Amino acid sequence: MDGVTEDMWTPYKHLYSVFRQAMSTQSGVTSDLELCLKKYKQNFTNFLRNPPKSEKSRNHLRNVQNDGVTMPGQTRKMHLSQDLIDEAFILSDMFDLDEVFAMELLYTAQRQQMHHPGLPRGLVAVLLYYDGRKAISCALRDMFQAVSGVSWSTELPREVTCLVTNYAQNLVEDSNILGRLLELLEEMDLDKECILLTKNRAFGSKKHQNQVLGLYEDIQRALAMALFHWSAQRGLPRPIAIRLLQLLANRKTTDADGNIDDITTIMLMALLYAYDTSVLLVTDHNNPLTGRLPILSDPEFAKSFLDALYAQNSWQIPRLDAVIKYSFGLTLASLRHAPSQLQAAALSVINRDEQLIDEALAASVFAFFYRLLLEKDLVYTTEFIYRRVHLHITDFIDFMHAKVSELRGRADESARTVISFLNEGLEPPPNLDANYEVLMLCVAKLYGDPRVTIKLCNEYWGPSDPTAALKNSSRSVSLFKFISLASELLPQTLFKSYLKMITGLTRTEFAARCAFNMLKHPQVSTATYAVSWDHFFTTLGNYYNLMRNDFNTNINTAGDTIYRSRSVPRSITQRETEHLVAVMGIIQAVAEHDEISRIMICEQPNWQVPQVLLGLVACSTPLILKAEILTALAALARSRETARAIWSHLEDSQIIATIPTASSYGQCSLAEEIEQNESRLESYKLTRGILQLLFTLMTNHMPKSLGVGSRKPGYDAYFNFVLESVLLKFYNRAYKDPAEKWQVGAQCLKLFYFLLATYRPRPSDFEEMREEHPYSGYHIMLQLQVKSDVLRLLLMIVEEARERLDDYNRFRGKELLEECSLYALLLLEAALAKQNEFFEAHSAANCPIQLSGLNRMLLDLNPRSRKPDHVLNIVKFVTYNSWLPRHTLAAVKILKAVTQLPNVSAQILSMYAQNGTEKLEIRQGFIECLEMDVRVSQPSDDLLDQLALNDHLPFLGFGLQEGRDKERNETDTRMEIYGGAEEELHLERKPARIELQLKESIVQLFEMNLSQQLPNFVYFLLGVDVLRDFMANEKQHLGIEMYGSCVNSLVLLLEKYLEQQRHSEDYCEHTASIVERIYRLFRGLCANRRTSETILRYFRLTCNDFLLRHLNSLPFRQHREDHVLHAMGHLLTCVAIEVKLAATHGQTTRYKLLCDILLMGAAGSDVQRSGHALPMDLPASNFFAMDLLPGGGGSIGMMGPGAGAPPLSVTGASSLKPPLLQETAVGLHANRLLDCLCLEIESNDLPRLEFFDSQQIKSLLRDCVATGRGKAGTNLPANLINIRQLHDILYDELRLVQSTIASGQRKAITAEIAVFLEHAIRLNQIRTQRSATLAFMEAWSQLVQVFFSSMPDAVLPLALRRQHIVDIVEKILIKVQPIQPIIEISIQGSETVLLLLANLRYCCYQIENQRSDDQSDPNDTQAQAKKSLGVGSLGGRGENGTNSNNLRFILKRLVEWIMVSEVKSQKLRINLYGALLNCLRIVKRMRSDEEQEFQETVASRLETSRVSIGLELRRDDHQQLTEMAAAVISQFGEKLIETICHDAVTGHDVCRMLALSCLDMVSELNAVSTLCEFVSMRGYLKHMLDSLAKSDEALCGILQPVPDHMRPLYVYESHMTFFTRMANTDMGARLLLGERALGVLSNMRVYDLQPDLKASELKRDEPLAFIPPLDKRFRSILLPALSLCDAIVNSLGSHNNSAALQVLNFLFAHIDMVEAMLRTATPFMDLGHLQQLAAITSLFARTTTHQVTALEDTLDVENDMELRNRLGRLQQLMIVVFGRFSVNEATIRRMLQQEQVHAELAEAGKTQHVKFFLDIAANLSLYCRNAVTSRVKDSMTSKYLLTTIINDVTPLSGKKDGKKLTSIMHTILNQLKGSIGYYLSQKSIADNLLQQRASLPNISFGPSGKQSFLELSQRHNEKRSELMQAVFIAEQNLYLLWIHLDFYLRNAVVHANENRNAINESNLLDGGGHNVSVLNASQDEIVQLKQLLISTFNETFCTQLITASEDYTVKCKGFNASLLRRIKALVQFAPVTVNGNGNGNDSTGYPF
Repeated sequence: MDGVTEDMWTPYKHLYSVFRQAMSTQSGVTSDLELCLKKYKQNFTNFLRNPPKSEKSRNHLRNVQNDGVTMPGQTRKMHLSQDLIDEAFILSDMFDLDEVFAMELLYTAQRQQMHHPGLPRGLVAVLLYYDGRKAISCALRDMFQAVSGVSWSTELPREVTCLVTNYAQNLVEDSNILGRLLELLEEMDLDKECILLTKNRAFGSKKHQNQVLGLYEDIQRALAMALFHWSAQRGLPRPIAIRLLQLLANRKTTDADGNIDDITTIMLMALLYAYDTSVLLVTDHNNPLTGRLPILSDPEFAKSFLDALYAQNSWQIPRLDAVIKYSFGLTLASLRHAPSQLQAAALSVINRDEQLIDEALAASVFAFFYRLLLEKDLVYTTEFIYRRVHLHITDFIDFMHAKVSELRGRADESARTVISFLNEGLEPPPNLDANYEVLMLCVAKLYGDPRVTIKLCNEYWGPSDPTAALKNSSRSVSLFKFISLASELLPQTLFKSYLKMITGLTRTEFAARCAFNMLKHPQVSTATYAVSWDHFFTTLGNYYNLMRNDFNTNINTAGDTIYRSRSVPRSITQRETEHLVAVMGIIQAVAEHDEISRIMICEQPNWQVPQVLLGLVACSTPLILKAEILTALAALARSRETARAIWSHLEDSQIIATIPTASSYGQCSLAEEIEQNESRLESYKLTRGILQLLFTLMTNHMPKSLGVGSRKPGYDAYFNFVLESVLLKFYNRAYKDPAEKWQVGAQCLKLFYFLLATYRPRPSDFEEMREEHPYSGYHIMLQLQVKSDVLRLLLMIVEEARERLDDYNRFRGKELLEECSLYALLLLEAALAKQNEFFEAHSAANCPIQLSGLNRMLLDLNPRSRKPDHVLNIVKFVTYNSWLPRHTLAAVKILKAVTQLPNVSAQILSMYAQNGTEKLEIRQGFIECLEMDVRVSQPSDDLLDQLALNDHLPFLGFGLQEGRDKERNETDTRMEIYGGAEEELHLERKPARIELQLKESIVQLFEMNLSQQLPNFVYFLLGVDVLRDFMANEKQHLGIEMYGSCVNSLVLLLEKYLEQQRHSEDYCEHTASIVERIYRLFRGLCANRRTSETILRYFRLTCNDFLLRHLNSLPFRQHREDHVLHAMGHLLTCVAIEVKLAATHGQTTRYKLLCDILLMGAAGSDVQRSGHALPMDLPASNFFAMDLLPGGGGSIGMMGPGAGAPPLSVTGASSLKPPLLQETAVGLHANRLLDCLCLEIESNDLPRLEFFDSQQIKSLLRDCVATGRGKAGTNLPANLINIRQLHDILYDELRLVQSTIASGQRKAITAEIAVFLEHAIRLNQIRTQRSATLAFMEAWSQLVQVFFSSMPDAVLPLALRRQHIVDIVEKILIKVQPIQPIIEISIQGSETVLLLLANLRYCCYQIENQRSDDQSDPNDTQAQAKKSLGVGSLGGRGENGTNSNNLRFILKRLVEWIMVSEVKSQKLRINLYGALLNCLRIVKRMRSDEEQEFQETVASRLETSRVSIGLELRRDDHQQLTEMAAAVISQFGEKLIETICHDAVTGHDVCRMLALSCLDMVSELNAVSTLCEFVSMRGYLKHMLDSLAKSDEALCGILQPVPDHMRPLYVYESHMTFFTRMANTDMGARLLLGERALGVLSNMRVYDLQPDLKASELKRDEPLAFIPPLDKRFRSILLPALSLCDAIVNSLGSHNNSAALQVLNFLFAHIDMVEAMLRTATPFMDLGHLQQLAAITSLFARTTTHQVTALEDTLDVENDMELRNRLGRLQQLMIVVFGRFSVNEATIRRMLQQEQVHAELAEAGKTQHVKFFLDIAANLSLYCRNAVTSRVKDSMTSKYLLTTIINDVTPLSGKKDGKKLTSIMHTILNQLKGSIGYYLSQKSIADNLLQQRASLPNISFGPSGKQSFLELSQRHNEKRSELMQAVFIAEQNLYLLWIHLDFYLRNAVVHANENRNAINESNLLDGGGHNVSVLNASQDEIVQLKQLLISTFNETFCTQLITASEDYTVKCKGFNASLLRRIKALVQFAPVTVNGNGNGNDSTGYPF
């Protein structure tokens, strides 16, 4: 309160808001109220007295203008503008207000200007000034109303009542507040105020002027009501009463009708209550305050008041003194019956009561009551004013028996005088006494006026009334005698008055029953007639018989035969008409309020009421009588039974022509009556009567067979009559009373709306040839879907209503205009709601009528304004929400329907572009709607209310009752509204209250337009700055207005709901639905790319961390309800989006706050936000809609019981409150949220039915299921049963079989239908609950997944993060049972487990790395040493033991889930297998060689003790986890393997891949030792191979230029990975070979589809696409097969001939691919081709062994010639490729340069290129060695040499005439020298890398140190591998060199002739028969070779060779030295001369 600005508005509004809050709540605000009342005591003491203007303040403002002023919270001075100071001076002069207060008021107006669009600051200040005065006036009024007194008591707490009473009593006694009220009422003059405001230009627009004047009148009314309240409760002191009497005498104010105004009426009633003693009539009159009333306690009051009354000679208002005398006389009369002690104060004047009454009667006091007082609306709308007038009538009848009898006698005399004068034909004298007649008219008007809100007429109908609260029954007896004896000897002149009195007293069911009985059994009288029903209806029958057209059937043959003679009917006189009108009134009153009496009147055969009444209408009776007859018939038609008879007689009477006739002679036509007579008289009561009759008939009963026989059945004639004769003409007709125009229009539109709302479009409606007319609603719908006069009229009505209402003026007929415009809007709304269904029926009927569509026509040009402003006129009604909420709801729904069209929202915004003020007013209207309080509920059974609030559909109600199906027999338009809320069966949800529906519709409007293109109208309403050019910069952030936006109002609603959740257990389904929609809207805004950051920033900064607070408040109460679950789910989704954005933008602090809430549980309540309120400076709504709290609090009522809940106000730093629902379990907040889910959904079995077939019933249920939201005519979510459709189908079926069933079965069938409908409703409830549960589960899962996947490393320690993940995973595994009735829940839970386990694996890896890093610090402290020993929080046996148990639980539950869950969902299986893989990978981590080396290096740098202990602990931990996993897997054994294998064979592609990966992982863990045998023995391996074979075609499709999908490739890779894992074991390889796995691969065609290698080389420069290039796809298929072959060879060894031959057969099967690769092989191929070539050459090198060579010798040459040819061809190609891949510096340099050009990753590409190049060279060298190695019987012979294998050495030497031996020896020598040269060049680099790694200072210094170590280790290992390959190449080529030299230099030369036979030369002849034997080596060739060897094998080269061999040779390090010695010996001792024939003559010895 201290922060309230001291202006003339804010403190008063704050005072009134606190007072209202105290009055509306039960407790908790007494202290606030007391403080507030004390603070503003001075304001009440000087009530409405402004601080006067002063020269000091004026000078101060002038000085501030020059010097400036320091504002609170700022350091710099702010200078005031001259305009502001001038405005302050104007306000000060105008209101005599202190200048400083005027300045503060202007500042407040500046802040409130956003709520008053279009008004400048000064005019807003004027509004605020008057609104502030109104607020304090209303506070005083309500304070006096809450005072304890004698007239009423409140339900406020006792302490509040005492506080208010004492405070008010002090004001009255000490401050003379009552005198101040009288002073103000006397001073306040509306005309003078208008002159003052006009003079100072304080009036703005017409609207502003009316608002100001309305506020001024409200102030006057509040002051008068304050005086009235005090007077009614405590009476008025004598001086105040006399002063009020004098004020009334001198007051002359009248309203526009010439009647006394409301203020004078209230003051008069306050004076009448000043001496009221009616409290003495109450049985319990022991009120201690009774004796304190001034009339009873002040002995001078009565005498002084009476003296003052007589002393007042002149009265400005005539007969006002008579009312006071009459009232005071009754008070004195009542004191006569009071105890003697209470009479003492007025004893001196108590006998003057009759004198006062006589004087009042002589002044015609009842005429004042009747003509003036009872005409005021205020009398009927204010309960205690009405009760006071009621007592004035009843007291007179009760206390003045003699006066009543005397008045009756005078009335009889006056009657006789009148009759005698009339009989003489003279005018009666004017001075006759008419008090008795006027008294009866007063009774009639007081109780019979339609404005009456409380029913007190029952007091007149005898003491049997149980509601009587009188102390004895004498009063009831007196009142009953008054009405019963009044009919005795009733003269004609009193007949009308008497009937009107009885009519007025018949306003309840009890009174109507009593009146019917009284008139049915009249008292015996000697009069000529008795007032009874028989008399009434006999007389009416006589009139009808006399007046009807009785045609003479005799035809005059002599004269004109075409004319018939007719008798002249008797006419009805004026007096008779008046009497008959009175009779119609009593008939109408009784029939309207009592159904039994209504039916008895119609069914009495002697009376024939419907026939007689309709006959009179058809006769030439007066129009006024016809109108009353039709109104009476409307009342009689309120029952179904009576309506059927009236329809029949109405059809027979033809007053509305339904059958065309050739002549209308003698026929009464209502259309002609209206057109000719009523239009001339400009009064349309007959029109209103027939409209009322038709509406009542159509709403109660519309028989389908109406008109059958004489015409086509239907109601088109009646519809056309209303349309053509009334509706289309009413707008342009002249009216004597302008209000009647809108009354006629409202009745027409009301009828049309009912017909449209109850219409269901059908294709049959559009058929031209049909047996009956379509339902009338079809014609209305058709008129509204085309450009018609009806649509034009509706839009004109809406436009005129908007224009009239926009002035905020009060005029006659305003309520009727509002009603008429309401039904116009409802018609448009209903037509839009049914438009889609209507269009579907139109399309199905193939109708030629062209429909334009109402939603599109509303966007057309308005012919009156020539602008497309129809929608703008409709939307304008939103600004009238404070008093027209239904109009606002209809306007919002129309706007919602129109904006469904594309780009309409942007078009509407552009319409407002030229007028920014109106646009802001509209937005302010939407804000007021969202902040609207829930008003006091007024129960209404109006059918149209139910239709309008139930989406324009007949309301099915709350229960099925017997007999409802009977309605369906006749019509399908009858509304089913019976039943009560107590029934358990709810066919439909009860429609929400209007305020809640309005809020929900607005949120729906926003939600539907979120996806519309920006800018648009909805985003403007939300507060988004639509003036920016959004499309100019997509990254530009949008802005949301902090105040004056709907987003702020929506936040207010949620804050109010959150606060209500904390204090109340009440649950309102409609409120929860609104909350759900708001959260969903916010989710849409958060998910929108353009608005997500903006709205989240708004929530965070402006709304005091809205999302964080609401997240902390979860779960809400009633969290099991579907709406609440959805709301919580949307909130979690918003939080997930903010989590993702916080991680994306690096907002670590924000992420930490969210983390504290989600993971710290109750600790999250310590998180605080400082700075803003909650939300910051919540905006104040327009004070016309709601009262404001300072700082922005507002009352946002959401529920009926809690409508008066205190507004939310939190200031300063706001800490997060604990969750609304504290769970008993202690744990993570995220886990508590999961606890609120109930996953055990109850089942609902189909009940046992006797009359319906169960299969057909199930089929019917399926047919009635909604396929999706938005289906025509429904608003159901998907999978919900349409109860309305099911209900109609069942009752239609019952109607069809009703003639074939027994009468007793009907009730049983109806009951069974009710049971079945209840079953359907239960199904809907279950499905809705399941949907909500799944939605919340999805949102929760999404939040958890995003949270842990996006979490920065700095937010949580890894160990803590790991523990939280483990806790959540365990919670999910416990909560979500393996066998889940909702399979989607299982899928969602398994998906979350999968992602969390992936994050858990990452955490475990990081923790393990961190633990190693912690142990690697050489400067570690003792604490770190303890940590490494397992004492700390990040490691050790204790923690790992716990982790092991956790992992065991998780792994076991996952395996159980996999085995238990059936194959209902492949997605579930996929998630489970993925989770299992992640869990197993945590147990068995894959480490690279570099990481292992790093661990060893770290360990080597630590002390010995720490090394041994740390390594042992880690080794034990890993071993323990591995053993645990293996034990869990082995526990389930072969059953688990069989389950996985089954999925691997038959599952979805992804499921198969993951299942195979699981098998691979199980094999790696060795958990099941017989895995390979099991897979093979059970046939799964064969199935897998068959599946692999079947995938050949699909894999071929992968190699298409644009494949359909890549799934077959991924499944293939999974299969091959598993096969390769099997092949890595001896048993697995044998099983694969036994199942002919390689045979399957050999038969696959895909390996032959090698892409063009040249084309692939040309495409190396093309950019990478999403789909890999063709050659990469082929290698993805080929390389796994080659890897499988390699694994088989590795497992079985190269000595396994079978394996080697099968591998070769695989290669031979795809010889084209192999040959193509070998033919095009060069070192300069791209990396992929080199990898492929390396794999192929590796297989050839390792399978070309001695045994295979020997096996070839045993082959049958004839049968296996193809194999020999293949081998020979491949051998030739391999040797040629061997020559191409020569290791030398030039080749490698060229190759690396090419790689640098083409590869993106240069270093990695270079390393890989060199690796594959050396691998290929090594493979080729090994192949050549294996090729020349054979079994030898002695060392002198060799069967195979390269010289004998290769035929053409041209590819090797590059010369066509090159010598074979020289070329081969040069190739071998070059390879040898190149490999040693490469070794020497790279050895120093490897040593340098090793030295760099060893010189790293501290490898544990952060991640960079470890990364540097790993990078250096990787580079060193790669270089080491290259060096080993180089040495291997040198070894193989050294051997090749030796074996060739050994042959040529020793055997081939020395023993040429001897060994020639050992060499097969038969195949060594060229094509010309020339001998090309290798033995014919020339001497020069030998000499050159020897010289080459001598120059090569010098001392340096030999040393390098020996050094390389010693360093990198794995086996037999001395073997190379031995070979080198032999080579040297051969070179040294080889023969130097040979003979011409090649035979050497000179030989040397051997060195051995």
